[in-house]
Amino acid sequence: MLDYIENITQAPEASNGRSRAKRILKDGRFIKGLLEWTPAPPEVFLHYLEAIEERIPTSGGRAEEVHTMKINGLFRQGSRTAIFYECEESPIDLREVLLKIPKPPDYVIRALARVIATQIRSLHVHFQIDHTSLRTESFVFQRGKPVDYTRPYLLDMARSPVPEIYRHPEYRPDGELAWFYQVWALMMILSEIAEWKPLDLTKPGEESGVELLRRKLSRRRQVTSAEWQSGLPTQVFRLGFGFLDADRETLETYNRWRVKKFYDELCELLAPDES
Repeated sequence: MLDYIENITQAPEASNGRSRAKRILKDGRFIKGLLEWTPAPPEVFLHYLEAIEERIPTSGGRAEEVHTMKINGLFRQGSRTAIFYECEESPIDLREVLLKIPKPPDYVIRALARVIATQIRSLHVHFQIDHTSLRTESFVFQRGKPVDYTRPYLLDMARSPVPEIYRHPEYRPDGELAWFYQVWALMMILSEIAEWKPLDLTKPGEESGVELLRRKLSRRRQVTSAEWQSGLPTQVFRLGFGFLDADRETLETYNRWRVKKFYDELCELLAPDES
C-alpha cells in the first residue's frame, strides 16, 4: 500500500518531468530521491503502481529482469501527484545518454539494444505488465565513467499517454492498455539507439495529428528500408514493425504466447554478432 508523504524539498522540475528531492523524516534524517510528476489523478494509476511495487525488483534479481527504483511514497502538490523514488544520486536517462555521450562501436549499440529489449520482454512475459507510456527517458542509468548500460531502471510508472512519436498510431485513450502500444514504443526507442540519436520531440498541441502520424509512418519506412544504415541490422525493425503490421482488431486476438514468441525472436536477433 503506497502512502502519501510530506516534508519534501525539491529542485526545479527538469524537461523529463522529474526533479531531485529529499524527504525529511521526523528525526531529522532524510532520504534522497527523485520526484516523477504526473497530471493523472491517483485513482487512475494506484492499482497499477501496487502491481509494480509487488512484482518488479528494485535490486538483486536476474540481470535480464526489468528493475525499477524503490517507490517510497506519493507526494501531492496542488492538482499534481508525484511518485517519490529512492535514489542517492541523480541518474542519467537514455535520451541524455544519446545526446551527450559519443557514439560507441556497433557492438556496444547492439548490446544496449538487447538489454532494453530484454527488459521489456521481462516486463510483459515474466511480470505480465505493460508500460503505460514508454519513451526513451523511461530508462535511466546510474551515472559513471563509463555509464554501465547493463543495468537500467525503468521509470515513468504513472506517466499519462500523450500524443508523441512513441504512441501507437491506433492508440485509443478510452480503451484498455494494449500490448502492442509497448512494442511500437520499443521499436522507436531501438531505432534511436541504432542511430545513437534521439528523435525530435514536440510538445503536445504543437503538431497536428496528421503531421504526427506522417512522422510515425515515415520513421517506420526509414528504419525498415534496405538503404538504412545504423548500428543494428534492418531485420530487427522489419521483425518488430512487421509484427505490428495488422489492423487493431487482429492484433487484439494475439494471445500471450504469440507475443512471447515475438519478444524471443527480437532478443535473439539482438544477440552478439559472432562473425
